[in-house]
Amino acid sequence: MTRKNLLPILALATTAIVPTTSALAAGSDHTATIPATKASIKIESGYAYYDSFKPSNKRLIVVVVKTHGEAPRRFDGLIRAGGSLSGHHGGSVGSVGGKQSKCYTFTVPLKDGHFYTKSGGKGAKGSPGKYLAVMSAKDKDGNTVSSTKVINLRDRKVGDRVGKPLSC
Repeated sequence: MTRKNLLPILALATTAIVPTTSALAAGSDHTATIPATKASIKIESGYAYYDSFKPSNKRLIVVVVKTHGEAPRRFDGLIRAGGSLSGHHGGSVGSVGGKQSKCYTFTVPLKDGHFYTKSGGKGAKGSPGKYLAVMSAKDKDGNTVSSTKVINLRDRKVGDRVGKPLSC
């Protein structure tokens, strides 16, 4: 048998052997999603800082919070929680320092130094000071569970991106 004939047969055999993600989730003993509890998303401490990323260098606010427990996750490991800073909704929530650290981050975009409004115009100025951080998620009954904490917004310092001030 030539190599040209053998490659499609090997490809077909490996696809038959490798299980899909949905098959793994259906066959495992774990629940599909882990619901949130008040204790799991309770914000213990946090901070926010200004940052920008190349190539656009648009200024944004990065919020880092440390919770009492682990945030709820989907069957594939993605975090099932949301965050906002004084009513301005952030992007996707990600973990800082891995799954076991209990530290999470999200970003809030700025437009010319101001928060975005729902209509797309300029909102309040995003100046340094104290802001209310909110983490929220759904519990097992589908109700929203949330936790709030007042945190400081400041300029970025060394170690902020890796959660050093919170010992993440």
